[in-house]
Amino acid sequence: MSAELAAAVRRLALALHSHETDTVDEATAIAGLDQLTSALENGRRRLRWYEKDPDPARRPRGRELTAWSGALNACAPPMTLGGGELDDGRPTIDGRVRLDRLREGPPGFVHGGVVAGLFDEVMGAAQRLTHAPGAMTGRLTLRYRRPTPLDTDLLFRAWIEEDRSRRVLVRAACYIDALDTGAPTAEAEAIFVRRPR
Repeated sequence: MSAELAAAVRRLALALHSHETDTVDEATAIAGLDQLTSALENGRRRLRWYEKDPDPARRPRGRELTAWSGALNACAPPMTLGGGELDDGRPTIDGRVRLDRLREGPPGFVHGGVVAGLFDEVMGAAQRLTHAPGAMTGRLTLRYRRPTPLDTDLLFRAWIEEDRSRRVLVRAACYIDALDTGAPTAEAEAIFVRRPR
């Protein structure tokens, strides 16, 4: 699947969510979608990143399919990941995303579970800053400071607070836009645990 096809599926989901279907011949629409599904299923099965290469150090190769930042995952918003730094010069992994009504919780605001998922994604990606094998989420704690608005550019910024042999402490914050890093809408702390080799 190409990123363009995944984006088209996201547009379809948004259209279905934001428009009444009383003027649509639903049987025809369903038949067309079923035909497209059959066409896609005729392709070769896509291997997961670990089926291609079980080395966890090569995990970034599979990022295009992840649940929250995967450009090839039609269920992902998707969030783009890049580098940044804190005021004190420590490196960060920054996730940039704009969420629409598909992710709505309270009226006009992002669902808290979506915020949690995006934090987990960017904090998991921040582990690459340790230059060590990745770890699994052991605990994720969030503090919601104020509602996170929909249809607004958001910045999820994560950094390594402490790196021990088997445990990595990561902190993160969500800001309303990339320029306003003074008042986060939410903050998170996570402990990631490396499995013994």
